[in-house]
Amino acid sequence: MTLLQRKLFLRREFTMNKKDLNIKSSDLTSSEELNIPYEEIDTNKLIFQKKTDNIMLIITLIFGGFFIINLFNPENYKGDGWFGVGLFLFMVTLFSAMITYVKSKNLVLIPTLNNGYIEILKAKPNQKQFDEFLSELTSRISKYLKSKYGTLDFDMPYEPQLMNLSWLKDREIITTDEFENLKKELINNGKGKGPVGFNK
Repeated sequence: MTLLQRKLFLRREFTMNKKDLNIKSSDLTSSEELNIPYEEIDTNKLIFQKKTDNIMLIITLIFGGFFIINLFNPENYKGDGWFGVGLFLFMVTLFSAMITYVKSKNLVLIPTLNNGYIEILKAKPNQKQFDEFLSELTSRISKYLKSKYGTLDFDMPYEPQLMNLSWLKDREIITTDEFENLKKELINNGKGKGPVGFNK
């Protein structure tokens, strides 16, 4: 599953692979690509961030106000050139509005162990696709981690498997009851042979 997001000159593409999340990001001056393993992504601790550059917003409103005044009162600028003044005010308003838009942030930050945060633009390209992507990412991470770290192998040492189960519980991938059941099965060495657990 892939989520493609665009905002003016910014382009981000998130693609779910079998073991990791591929992120491609580009703007006017640079581009980068990285793969973040599912082990490092924690979708249970989302951070919602919304910011606006207040200084640029104020500048936009001030020059926009002057432009409107100039537009409806051309007689005040006859001596200075009404069209030139109006064009200047319009260009400054447009430029500051673009900067305000580019610098505004409405993000969802997903914590990672070694890469800081994954920044995803909220509700881009629309709320439905955004919600579906987050839901699918959470599901894939859970299934992958359960399969890799929650499958018991009675031929392997006890301690590292118990640590894996404890880690899954701390990550809220498995519940406390699931942890206790798997722990009991591991301690009792199971009733059958071969791997047992979340192997689907």
